[in-house]
Amino acid sequence: MQQLDEINSCLPLSWTAHRAAENPKKAITILIIIVLSGIGAAFYMEALIWGFFAIIILFIGLSGFFLPRKYLIDSTGIREKYLGQERITSWYYFRRTVVVGSDILLSPYNKRTVMERFRAWNVHTPDNDTANLIAKLVEIKTAEK
Repeated sequence: MQQLDEINSCLPLSWTAHRAAENPKKAITILIIIVLSGIGAAFYMEALIWGFFAIIILFIGLSGFFLPRKYLIDSTGIREKYLGQERITSWYYFRRTVVVGSDILLSPYNKRTVMERFRAWNVHTPDNDTANLIAKLVEIKTAEK
């Protein structure tokens, strides 16, 4: 209970994860590749519209890298705002966490499954401490069940 009180004293916590802003060299490289792919598609298809279509599709596919996501964690759960949509989930939904650096995977399954790709949350946190705080919170809430 004391650990939960210590964690709750740090909450609520919010941040914005914007991977392109964190790594501008990678963002520029990817944008160059997208534009070159669009030019290649336009020449190959002999129509400029296909080049624009290729650029739009590639950008949409990589929108998770280029566009920011806002996160809010509190004692009840986690919220994510992305492209005008909001996703809210209680800590009791998650069973397992995997921390890799400042990224954390929040899975609703006890062990790794194929469905984890579709139901788990991949959260990019501002630092390792935040990722470890979330992992500890999920561990405590899972033990309460």
